[in-house]
Amino acid sequence: MRCFVSLLVLLTLSACGGGGGGTGSASIIGSVGAASTVSAASTMSTVSGVAAIGAGISGRIFLVDSSGQTRYVDTTDGHFSFKLTGMQSPVLLKAQWTNASGSQHLYSFASADGVVNITPLTHLAVLAASGATSPDSLYSAPSASSFAVLQGAMPVTISRLQSLLQPLMARYGVANTNPISSSFLPDSTGMDALLDQVLFSYVGNSVLLSDKATGATLLSAPLSNLLAAVSAATWGIADAVRAADVGVAINAQGQGLAVWSEMAATQQVLKARWMNGLDLGLVLSGTGDAAEPRVAMDAAGDALVVWAEYSAKRSAIWARRYSASALQWGAPRLLSSSSAVASAHLPDLALDAAGNALVAWYQGDGRGYHSDGWAAQYAVDQDSWSAPTLVTDGFNNATGLRVVLNAAGQGLMAWQQERGDGGATESQPVDVWARPASTAVALGTWGKGSIVSGGLDHTAYVYGQLALAVNVAGDAALLWSQRLLPSLPMKVQAALFKAGSGWQAATSVTLDSTEDCHEPAVALDDAGNAIAVWQQQTDYGAYGGSNRYTAGVGWGTAGHFVDSKLGDAFMPSVATDALGNATVVWYRWSPTNAIDLMISHYQPSSGWADAQVFAAMGSKAAMTQSQPRVAANAVGQTLLLWGMQPSAVASWL
Repeated sequence: MRCFVSLLVLLTLSACGGGGGGTGSASIIGSVGAASTVSAASTMSTVSGVAAIGAGISGRIFLVDSSGQTRYVDTTDGHFSFKLTGMQSPVLLKAQWTNASGSQHLYSFASADGVVNITPLTHLAVLAASGATSPDSLYSAPSASSFAVLQGAMPVTISRLQSLLQPLMARYGVANTNPISSSFLPDSTGMDALLDQVLFSYVGNSVLLSDKATGATLLSAPLSNLLAAVSAATWGIADAVRAADVGVAINAQGQGLAVWSEMAATQQVLKARWMNGLDLGLVLSGTGDAAEPRVAMDAAGDALVVWAEYSAKRSAIWARRYSASALQWGAPRLLSSSSAVASAHLPDLALDAAGNALVAWYQGDGRGYHSDGWAAQYAVDQDSWSAPTLVTDGFNNATGLRVVLNAAGQGLMAWQQERGDGGATESQPVDVWARPASTAVALGTWGKGSIVSGGLDHTAYVYGQLALAVNVAGDAALLWSQRLLPSLPMKVQAALFKAGSGWQAATSVTLDSTEDCHEPAVALDDAGNAIAVWQQQTDYGAYGGSNRYTAGVGWGTAGHFVDSKLGDAFMPSVATDALGNATVVWYRWSPTNAIDLMISHYQPSSGWADAQVFAAMGSKAAMTQSQPRVAANAVGQTLLLWGMQPSAVASWL
């Protein structure tokens, strides 16, 4: 792996039928299914297949069994076959060859007679199943115990990789194909077409899969945790250039749903698309201009989308639900009051595991700058929405509502609220408020709201930009931007909520600086650890700041996930799995005015990985990009969406 996984080593894949590729198919003796389990003490007689990086490999194929016996064969077209009489199952295979970059190698694995391919995809499977950054140690020091561990993990690994790569594999008609044991022909179709068109790049400690023709990134993952990968296999620049106000959700099975607003003729419509490589998008909105969608999914795969739609000189909040059992979208439902005299804005959405929902937004009442916080609740067993309910005090001006729920329906609602009604003019000071939220009880019966940004007699300036997250235990993290004194720079403040005991005192999580911090984002794992990211400005640019809260210990020392020497960082978004492995995405504005979508992975054991370019977005219009969105499920399957159009909602406010 020392040569294969070196900086900027690229496996440029070309068709198996080209170059030195052979003309015959792999010898098919049998099949090793994804769920095969064979005792490590059993014997094997024959394995055969093809070693390819697109073109068949011209080199040597090595094999070692669990007792340490080794064999090899030479190949000029990638095809190979081993007679294994007397060897012990399972076996590890290695293809080795030389190119302009030096000696290269790929691995694969088999536990029974039959087809065993060696490709970049099988190499990924061995890496993921072994949990190692390189299989070299497994090959050089084989043992029955280490091979048994690999064998036991391989069925789940193959299943997970099939799910992770499903959009990409579906594009080439090989969805659910086992990359190790399913034979393929060198005819530029199916798996061979995938290997022909996909570029596998190993950059530092990460792996990238990209489209060879367009350069679009299809998948990004840390080598030490390949199953915690970010996939955008069905979303690229061609999609992003039409999209604004993007949102994405992913369920426990890895199925993703994208939503965005898009200009169609003279109307801004809301679209939704399943991230499976087959769906082209469905218009969900009505006859008005739609913007600011939010999307969430429950454990059964049901989905809910909410948005603001402008019609008849005001905007209202709408929702539409997808039933996984019926495989169809329901009719649009109006959530805000049909008799409202002013516009409703910026809805936020949360679902519990059963599909019960809370939607929150802010809405004017016709008095100058005044707005109130409102919410509606969905009961899945009755398929009904509650009437809109006031959730702020009705007197002070309230905006920027956020709502979160965990699987059990425990959650919080937060907002920013002036100490004044905003009737004639916006006023200061502004406080950050929060209150309990729950789908177990009716709206209006939750606990009282309280100020969480206190400690300075509320004289500090709260800029807002609230970020809120909750975990499976009901613990929560709330972040916002605030100037602690009028003469001091903007800091990112954080307040932690502990289920059963309430709020901890707010504290700054940023580095001491003379410049401002903006755009905080936060994610929480199942143990109560939080990862926070934000934009931190400097005298010469803006970098991506970060800090981590360790449950029972507190916040660490602030650092950064990317330095501004690589270009100004803005609009970060973060998601984490149940174990705290996180992914952050952001835009980079370089000194040449080029805009790139960037990505980095975080692991508790090793910290932040090197920043990577996920998509080159061109130049100009630096501040009109739609914020990128990243979503992860508990096991780390992660989806990414981004847009390149300004939000239509800006013209409504």
